[in-house]
Amino acid sequence: MRLPSTSRVRRWAGLLADLSIWPIAATVAASIITDRALGLALAVALVQMLARWLAHGSPIIHTRADGAIIGLALMACVSLAITVRMDLTAPQVGRLLLGMALYYAVVGWARTRQRLYLIHLGFIAAGLLLALVAPLSVYSGSVDWSKRLPFFPSSLADISQRLIGDSINANVMAGYLALLLPIVVGPVLFAWRELRLQAWLLLPLAVVVMLPMLWLTGSRAGVAAALLGLALLCALRWRWLLITSVLFGVFGILSLDLSSWQSNAELFTDSGTLGGLAQRKELWSRAWYMIQDFSFTGIGMGSFGVVTDLLYPLFLVPPGQLFHAHNLFLQVAVDLGVPGLIAYLFTLALVTMMVVSAYMQLGKISPGLKGLAAGILASQLVLVAHGMFDAVTWGMVRPALLIWAIWGSGAALWRLVEMSRETEELVRPGGTA
Repeated sequence: MRLPSTSRVRRWAGLLADLSIWPIAATVAASIITDRALGLALAVALVQMLARWLAHGSPIIHTRADGAIIGLALMACVSLAITVRMDLTAPQVGRLLLGMALYYAVVGWARTRQRLYLIHLGFIAAGLLLALVAPLSVYSGSVDWSKRLPFFPSSLADISQRLIGDSINANVMAGYLALLLPIVVGPVLFAWRELRLQAWLLLPLAVVVMLPMLWLTGSRAGVAAALLGLALLCALRWRWLLITSVLFGVFGILSLDLSSWQSNAELFTDSGTLGGLAQRKELWSRAWYMIQDFSFTGIGMGSFGVVTDLLYPLFLVPPGQLFHAHNLFLQVAVDLGVPGLIAYLFTLALVTMMVVSAYMQLGKISPGLKGLAAGILASQLVLVAHGMFDAVTWGMVRPALLIWAIWGSGAALWRLVEMSRETEELVRPGGTA
């Protein structure tokens, strides 16, 4: 029997690697709904990486953040080795590794303007879907939608419990709605004429549904972070707004009544889970003790609640009620140690630098994609601002994979700029073409 040639195998492998974005997206979406799909999603991602390795000689498309991501993956493996609760750690490590695979899948697939506009359409659909399922998924959490939405039948509580299984905390829902809002709106502010018909059909509906749902969650930190992100987005679009915002910000800081800082802090730190600043300070102190005691390895992803109750008991909160540190950066350090926190911060910084670089150049290529880059930049501000009061964008919740999709889109924008620059150098007189 005649064996297929190497070039034909590579061609088929390249086609498989390119088309596998769709099963990856489908299985990632399924893993957000239920953890039972996590293993299948990881298997599909592994097949995609092997196909790309066979076709192109490398399992990933290289970006500036590769070293930091590899460091984060290594610390996740260490987390598996040292955890006291494998049943809690394994799903979170799997979710983190799946997020990294999703990052590289998006970077490898979204290499044209048309595909990046499809990515934007996907973010619009994700924001709309989250907002539409909010009354169902957050029903038995800290928000009673039957009181906030009079037309919402209380009988849907039982239906949602059967369909979704467990409820999503209102702060989690608010965090992801706030994260997606600037990305949804960004291209509209910069180049509304470039948007496709599908985007125009979904986008107004998404914004009209997302904004009220974000407000109805009652998450003060989520609403404040969303306002910060939208303010940065508008400042990037209209430069005079940037100068005005800085002046008003300086004036506001100078006019603050420092004697009432604690009451202001209570306003933002009070939530359905934690009563206020005092409880958060106690919780943050326990996280700091863990970082001091387990500096190099962390305690293992997902085991914060167990370790807190055993070694660092709380006095203001009953045991068994808190499962993370309610601060993104403390939580990463608690889970993966100081090396893991450094790798995470470098990943965040390098992705942001890639998006800034793309934003500065995309005006010549596509104003609409420049708006997408601006939206991703604003979403990073939302991530950091909301992360000061919560850790819902880390691995303990299933939608955490959206962060890696956003980061992958930012890296894809950067690669598009780099490829356009290489093309210009090739066709320039005296180039190497």
